Amino acid sequence: MSMFGYIYPPVPKSNPNTGTIGTAFPNLPVSIVQMDNGMYANSVAAEFVHLSTQQHLFAVSESANYQTARNQLVQGNLKGIIVIPQGFSSALASGQPATVQVTVDETNPTTASVVQSEISTIFSAIGSNISAQNIRSMDGDRVNPEFVTQPISVTQTPLISGLSSASSFQFLAPGFMALTVITGSLQGVATAISREKEQGTMDGLLVSPIPHQSIILGKVAAQTVRGLIQGFLILGLSMLLFGVRIYGSPIIMVIIMVLGTASFVGVGIIMTAVAPDQETAQMMTMLLQFPMMFISGILFPIEQLPSWLQLIGKAFPLYYAADALRKVIILNAGMMAIIPDVLILLVYTFLTMTVALPLFEKAMRR
Repeated sequence: MSMFGYIYPPVPKSNPNTGTIGTAFPNLPVSIVQMDNGMYANSVAAEFVHLSTQQHLFAVSESANYQTARNQLVQGNLKGIIVIPQGFSSALASGQPATVQVTVDETNPTTASVVQSEISTIFSAIGSNISAQNIRSMDGDRVNPEFVTQPISVTQTPLISGLSSASSFQFLAPGFMALTVITGSLQGVATAISREKEQGTMDGLLVSPIPHQSIILGKVAAQTVRGLIQGFLILGLSMLLFGVRIYGSPIIMVIIMVLGTASFVGVGIIMTAVAPDQETAQMMTMLLQFPMMFISGILFPIEQLPSWLQLIGKAFPLYYAADALRKVIILNAGMMAIIPDVLILLVYTFLTMTVALPLFEKAMRR
C-alpha cells in the first residue's frame, strides 16, 4: 500500500485564475534551441524559463543547435526540446502568428504527453500577454484575428521519422522484455541450483571431474538462452498484436539483454548460497522482484516517484536494461547513446559475480 501510495502521488490542482499549473512530474529537464535572436524571441525564451522555474515544471537549459539537443534527448538527459525558429520575432512584430517547434522523448507516452501539454500551456500564457500588450496599439482594420486569439502556436516535431506518438505498449514492451530476461535469470538460477542441492544431485556434480566454475557457467548459459527466447517472444507478440515497431538494431538489443541477464545471475547465486532450501530461495527472489518491478520504471514512469524512491529504483540493474532497450527500440539509439546504461550493467555484473562465486564455493563445501 505504501509503495502504490508513492507511485500515485496527489497531483497539485491547476488554478487558471492564479496561473498555477499542477504537475505530477516537477522539474523535468528540457532545452531551448534559440535560432532567432530578435527581441521577441529573447523575451519569450526568458519568460518561458521564468514561468517554468516559478511553477517547478521544467529545469530549462539552452543548446547551441537542434542536433546537440537531440543527442541529449536520445541519451535520456532531456525530456523535451523547444525550438524558436528563425523569423519568430519578425512574425510577432508584424502582427502575425509565430510558431515554436517541440520535440519530446517518445520512449514514455505519459511524460511525453505531460511535457507537450505543459509547454503548450506556458506558451499560451505568454501569447496571451503578448496579445494584450500589442492589441491596443494596432489599427482595428489591420488586426489579424488569428494573432489576437493565438499569437504563438506549438507544433510537434517527431524525433524519429514516422513516429508521431508512441503507444503505451511501445513503452511497456521493452520494459517487459527486460523484466522477463532479468527476473527469469534471477529466479531460474536460484531455483535450479537450490533444487539440485535439495535433491542431492549437486553433490554428484561437485565430485565429478568438472570445474565448479563450469557448473555455474552451464546454469547461467541455460538461463540466458531461455531468457533471450522469452524476451523475443514478448517482442514478437507485441509487434503482432499491438503494433510495436523496432527502430533500432536487434544486435544491440541482444547485447543489452545478455548484460541484463549477467547483471542478476550473481544475485541469484548469492541467494542460492544463502538459502537452505528451494522454497526459501523462491521466497527471497519474489521479495526482490515484486518491488523492483514497480519502482524501476517498467510499468510506470520513474519520474512520478519521489526523488528518494527514484534513487532506490535506479539502484537496480533492471532500470538500466529497460532504459537502454527503450532507447534502442523506440529512438534508434546507437551503442554510444546507451554507454552509461551498459557500463552500469557491466559494473553490476562484476561486483555481484565477485561476491557470488567465492560464496557459492564456500556454501558447497559445507
